[in-house]
Amino acid sequence: DNFLQSVPQQKVPGTPCALLVPHAGYEYSGQTAAYAYHILAGRSIRTVILVGNSHHVLLKKGALYASGSFRTPLGEVPLHNELIQKILSSTRLLEENEIPHMPEHALEVQLPFLQRTLGSFRIVPLLLGDCSLEECRQIGQAIAQAVKDLHLENEVIVVSSSDMSHYPSWANANLTDSAAIRSLEKFDPVALQKTVAGLMSSSVPGLACVFCGEQAVYTGMYAAQALGAKKAQVLTYTNSGNTSGDRSRVVGYTAAVFLKPGGTTPSPAQQAKSPFAAAVLTTHREEQTMKEFKISEKSQEELLTIARQSIAEYLRSKKLPKFDISDKELTEPAAVFVTLTQGGQLRGCIGTTVPQAPLYQAVSQMAVAAAVEDYRFMPLKLSDLSSIHIEISVLSPLKRVRNADAIRQGTDGVIVRRGGRSGLFLPQVWEHFTTKEAFLDELCSQKAGLERNAWKSPMTDLYVFTVFAFEEK
Repeated sequence: DNFLQSVPQQKVPGTPCALLVPHAGYEYSGQTAAYAYHILAGRSIRTVILVGNSHHVLLKKGALYASGSFRTPLGEVPLHNELIQKILSSTRLLEENEIPHMPEHALEVQLPFLQRTLGSFRIVPLLLGDCSLEECRQIGQAIAQAVKDLHLENEVIVVSSSDMSHYPSWANANLTDSAAIRSLEKFDPVALQKTVAGLMSSSVPGLACVFCGEQAVYTGMYAAQALGAKKAQVLTYTNSGNTSGDRSRVVGYTAAVFLKPGGTTPSPAQQAKSPFAAAVLTTHREEQTMKEFKISEKSQEELLTIARQSIAEYLRSKKLPKFDISDKELTEPAAVFVTLTQGGQLRGCIGTTVPQAPLYQAVSQMAVAAAVEDYRFMPLKLSDLSSIHIEISVLSPLKRVRNADAIRQGTDGVIVRRGGRSGLFLPQVWEHFTTKEAFLDELCSQKAGLERNAWKSPMTDLYVFTVFAFEEK
C-alpha cells in the first residue's frame, strides 16, 4: 500500500489492455511496478493473463499452469480454467506444464499488487522459453482470440513481467534503457527486437540482456495489439542503483501501459472501491493540502554530515558507508535532491521525486550520485571535496495541477511528464528565469527532452511540489 500511495495521480489516454511491469524484489522495483498497478484501481478487471519468461527451466513450449490456484499472504488467487483451455486449443506452441512454475518468481510477485488493486480476479499463468518473434506473435494473437471467443475483452488485462538491462553500470543502464524505452513507445515489436539486438551488439560493458523477459514483452505487445491497443505509454523508470546505492552493477526497471482508444481514468470515488482505497484517498488528501513541512536543526546537521561522509567514503573505497540511525524523522521515506556547488558554480545535482528509501539513506545515495554520476560533470575527486558545498532539498508530496496557471512562480518546484519522458526543476531554479514561460520552456527542452512548449499540451502532465532546503554554513 505504501508503494501505491506514493504514486501521483496519472491520466492515460485510453483503456489499458496490457501492462509491462518489473519482477525484482519489492525493495528494488516495487515502487516502479506500483505506477502500472495504480492505474488499474477502480477498473472492472476480473481476469489477468500473466506472461513471463522461465528463469529456471529451459522450455521448448510455453508452459501454462492449468490446475489448482496460487496463494499469497493476502489469500488464494484462482485460475481461469476455461480461458486456459481455450488458449491451449488455439495454438500448438503452448502446453500444460506446472514444473517451471514451481521455482518461478516472475509471475507470483505480481499477485499482491493485483490483490490490492483489483480484489477478486482469476489468472492465466504463462511462462515462455526462448521462442522466436514470430512465435511470440502467434502466442499473443492466440491469447487475444481466446479472450474474444469467451467475450472477456472488457474484463481482461495482460501483464508482461520483465526487468530491463542487467548488470551494466548505472550510467550505461540509463543510456541503454532509454534507447529501449524510446523504441518500446513506438509499439512495434519488430522495431523493438531490432533495437534490442543493436544494443546487445554495441559492446556495453557488463550488459547481459536488455529485457530479461524479452519474449514476454513481445507476446504482451502482440496480444495488446490484437485486443485493440494503439498506443504504448511508459509511466516511469528507475534502476537498482537508485534503490540499493550500488551503481557499479545494476538492473533496470520500467512500468508501461498499452492502451486502446476510449475510456477514462477512474474517479477517486471509483478507485475507492479497491482494497487499497484508504491509501488512495490518503494520497489525494496529501496532494490537495500539500502542507509545508520542516526538519529540525539537529536532523539538518546530521543529514549534511551523512552526505559529506558518504561522498568521502565512496571516493576512497567505492562503497557507501552504513549508518546506525533510529531517529523517526530520519527514517521516514522521503524524496530528496542533493546539490553540490564549487566556487559558487553547480558541480552536481541528482535526486528522486518519489520516496524510495528512508530519508538518511536517500541523502547518502543521492549525495554520492551527485558527486560521481551527474553526466554533466566529471566525477568528483577526493581532493575536490574540501571545496565542495552541499545543499539538501527534501520534497513534499507531488500535486498534479490542471495547467500552468496553478504553478506559483518563484515558489513551486515543477515536474513535466509525457509518456516515458519527464523533467524536474527545483524551486531554486526560478532565480535564473524572469518569466514562467521561459522556466517551463527550458524545463521541457533541457530536462525532459520534449518540445519547448510541451507544457501547454493537455497530454503533458504537470506536477508541483515544495521543498525544505538547507545547506552547509
